[in-house]
Amino acid sequence: MVALRDVTLRDGLQDETPISTEHKVAILELLLAAGVTDLELTSFTRPDRVPAMADADRLAELALGSPARMWGLVLNLRGAERALAAGIRNLQFVLSVSEPHNLENTGRSVEESLNELRAIVALAESSGAQIEATLATAFGCPFVGQVDPSAVLAVAIRARELGVERMSLADTIGAAVPTEVASLVAQTTAVAEPSELGVHLHDTRGLAIANAFAAIDAGADRLDGTVGGLGGCPFAPGASGNLPLEDLVHALNAMGQPTGIDLDILLEASALACSLVDRAPTSHVAVAGPRFARTATAAGTRS
Repeated sequence: MVALRDVTLRDGLQDETPISTEHKVAILELLLAAGVTDLELTSFTRPDRVPAMADADRLAELALGSPARMWGLVLNLRGAERALAAGIRNLQFVLSVSEPHNLENTGRSVEESLNELRAIVALAESSGAQIEATLATAFGCPFVGQVDPSAVLAVAIRARELGVERMSLADTIGAAVPTEVASLVAQTTAVAEPSELGVHLHDTRGLAIANAFAAIDAGADRLDGTVGGLGGCPFAPGASGNLPLEDLVHALNAMGQPTGIDLDILLEASALACSLVDRAPTSHVAVAGPRFARTATAAGTRS
């Protein structure tokens, strides 16, 4: 069974006007009540670069002890040190396989980021933490266009050689199509042999749900999503909208693949998160409701 990771509190909110830590905790509580057991809590990045994540240390303090595996995104050794000091024991290191995007996103070349990863792996091992390498722009870059799969695989192999066991392939700008997702998932599994391979999809062009099922069929272990389809990358123009988690939960449950997530409560989390950033949910289930649900209309009630 594929695992689901909610990334609302990090990727869903990072490009929005900052909301209060208390409001983030309210979203977190609903996600936990819905049965989410794996989530991105925040990112330990520079507040001047990503103001919405300026409360990372405080949020981690309030969330410690919650019954879920919580991840902190880091881009460098300093971020990893902050995350560990805040009590986070699951570090998500992000680097782009595209040189221009990695320079924009992290201020480093890909090689320099891999050197940072080497130091972070050593720190994680000494601290009893686990680390995931997320390979951003794995399916396309806003600056160079299509990315050669061989470049992705080369970075995946390097990460594995450095001791990283968990990886994620990110469609940062929502450019992937199902055949590409299936192929890259299968190739990454074969050459890098990660113990857990996740896929992080954006719905910029409406293909996230199709790409998700292609990833599952190809052997992905985990899929990321946000409630309401919130999210985007501040350093990837046009990369709006993550895979809506409620659409994925709805589809998997209907297909007889239980997710352990309560869809009704997840929709409450979606409504709250979207209202706090003054956006309407873009997920199909939030708009239309679950299939076969009775829907009130101006003309009466239909089923």
